Amino acid sequence: MISILKNVRARLTFWYLLVLAFVLILFAGISIMLVFLNLRNNLDRQLEKDYEIIEDYIRVAPNGKVTVDDDDDEPYSYERWFDIWSPQGKLLYSSRPFTGQSLTPLSSKNELKQGFIFASLNLPNQVRVRIMRGMINIDGHWLYIRLIHNEERLWRELQTFFWLMMIALPLAILLAGIGGFVLAKKFLAPIDQMAKKARKIGEENLQERLPVLNADDELGNLTIAFNELLERLQKSFVRLKQFTSDAAHELRTPLTAIRSIGEVGLQNRKDSEQYREIIGSILEENHRLTHLVDNLLFLSRVDSRSLNLNLETIELESLVRQVIELIKPLAEEKNQQLLVRGKSGKAVADAALLKQALLNLLDNAIKYAPENTSVVVYLQTDDVGEAIIQVVDEGAGIPMKEREKIFERFYRVDKGRSREMGGNGLGLAIARWAIQIQGGSITVDTHEGKGSVFKMVLKKNV
Repeated sequence: MISILKNVRARLTFWYLLVLAFVLILFAGISIMLVFLNLRNNLDRQLEKDYEIIEDYIRVAPNGKVTVDDDDDEPYSYERWFDIWSPQGKLLYSSRPFTGQSLTPLSSKNELKQGFIFASLNLPNQVRVRIMRGMINIDGHWLYIRLIHNEERLWRELQTFFWLMMIALPLAILLAGIGGFVLAKKFLAPIDQMAKKARKIGEENLQERLPVLNADDELGNLTIAFNELLERLQKSFVRLKQFTSDAAHELRTPLTAIRSIGEVGLQNRKDSEQYREIIGSILEENHRLTHLVDNLLFLSRVDSRSLNLNLETIELESLVRQVIELIKPLAEEKNQQLLVRGKSGKAVADAALLKQALLNLLDNAIKYAPENTSVVVYLQTDDVGEAIIQVVDEGAGIPMKEREKIFERFYRVDKGRSREMGGNGLGLAIARWAIQIQGGSITVDTHEGKGSVFKMVLKKNV
């Protein structure tokens, strides 16, 4: 039983039948009760009519003797069992009992009172009868009339109705179960289709989607949610493949260079100065490779969500000047000036991530700005209290169509020139992530031939 109910279709049918059976049993019980009450009310109304008929046939003599006129063509006195009593509890008249039974006399105060009283009674021979008692005044004499009617017909009709319900109830539940199972199978068929389609989707066909039969119902909504999940998975998978491919390509370049330099160094005997140059070239490529690996490890930690923010209140101007001191040697190699303009207050940020983002922006500006130019860092606070850091260079600028792409991993506007300068296309991607994770943003405003302005906005400032 438990194994059968593991199927959703079977569980839906089971609970549907359980609820339906409860409702039908409740309905059957109420119906039987209503039929019983209706039959008994009909019997009571019949007794009331008999009472009115018998009332017309009762005669009371001056000496108080009670007789029933049975000379009429309608033999009511022979077809009904009734008796007449005095207020003192004396039997004055009794018709022939058609059951051959006798009833107890009227003696209690509850029985000898005005108004109609109805009651049911089982006779000694197990015959069930319905009794009605009423008080009447004839010729100034108060009399009690008791009418008795057999209930056997009532119980036969009720029993017939009961067995009819007992036969109809299982049939209704059986038909409802079959219908419920068929309907459940029909309504759950889209899920089977989704499952079959989902089993066919793999890494080679992630672009395929589950069929949406009806976008307005719950299953359609579920299918759309699955398709959105597949869309995100596909994009993530494509990014991962691209990242792996680009990382392998970037790693291969310095490794190939190191190998080539080593092979050249081993070809012929060289003097110490030549070996120093070879070792220097190897160390330079090693430095580039180490920088690339560090960036890849950083991005790996970013993707795995293993980096925790350490937000604190920092002095922006002090932090900017620290970063400038770190990167100043690179600018001096190109006779460039690093300047700080404006002032800004405190900000709540992760100092390490903010330094990483600013270092990457300054490194990018120094690489692409001509010699004997200036790279300026502007600090300000806007009207709503947001801290703004702008890095302005005098480079060649970035084409309009490339502005958003430069923040993608491994993307370069000029791939060959960027690699010669030691770039790997990860600096701006890391910078944007480092600011966005703190609730800020990085944008670029540039014109070809007129330099670039990278603008960092810190949302959480005081």
